[in-house]
Amino acid sequence: MFSKRLQASVREGAQRLAAASRLVGLSPNSLTLIGLAIAVAAATLAGFNQQLWAGVVLLVAGAFDILDGAVARVSGRTHRFGAFLDSTADRYGEGVLYLGLLYLVLMRLHQDVAVFLIAGALLGSLLVSYVRARAQSLGFSCDVGWFARPERVVLTAIGLIFGQMLIVLWILAIATNLTALQRIYAVWSQYRAQIRSEQEPRQAPEEDPAPPAAGGPKHRRGAAPSSPGAV
Repeated sequence: MFSKRLQASVREGAQRLAAASRLVGLSPNSLTLIGLAIAVAAATLAGFNQQLWAGVVLLVAGAFDILDGAVARVSGRTHRFGAFLDSTADRYGEGVLYLGLLYLVLMRLHQDVAVFLIAGALLGSLLVSYVRARAQSLGFSCDVGWFARPERVVLTAIGLIFGQMLIVLWILAIATNLTALQRIYAVWSQYRAQIRSEQEPRQAPEEDPAPPAAGGPKHRRGAAPSSPGAV
C-alpha cells in the first residue's frame, strides 16, 4: 500500500542507521530480538491502557524491524536463518500485541464487540503472511496486498496514539482478510496463466525443404543454373 518512493526513502534511512549500529557491534539477529522485546513492551503498555506510549513504543519496534534487515545487507550477513528468525519474530510480536489489546478491551474497556474484531484482525494478519510464504514456496510471486505488515503496524500505532483503537480494529479486521483474499486471487491468476500456457499447442518446427526429385537438373557447384536462352 505504501508507495515505492516512500519505501525506498525508509530503506535509505535504515541504511544510514545501519552503519551506526555496526559500530556498537549489534548483529542483525540481536536487533531482531531487541525489536521483539520492544513489541512485547508495547503490548504490555496497551494492555494496561497506556495507549499513547504503547503506540510510540510500537513505532520504535517497527523501526528495529526495518533496521535488522538493513544491517544484514550492509554487513553482508544475510543468511537463511536470519530471514527465518526475522519472520518468526514478526509473527510473535504481532500476536503478542493482539493479546495485549485483547486484555485491554476485556479487562479495562469492557468492549465485547472489540473481542471479535481482534480475533478477525489476528486471523487476517496471520493469513496474509501465510499465503505469501506458502505461495513463494510453490514458486508463485505474491508481493501484492493493501495491508501488509508495515501498514498494519503504522495503523495500529496511530490508533493507539490517538485513542481510536475501536475504529482501527474494524479496519484491520476487514482489510487484512481482504488482503489475504487479494493474494489468493493473485496466486490463482498466476496458476491459471500457467495452465493456459501449457495447454496452448506448441508451434511445429519448420521442415527442411524437400530435396530435388531424382533425375532433375543438376548443376555443378558454382555454376549458374541454366535458362531458356543459355547455350
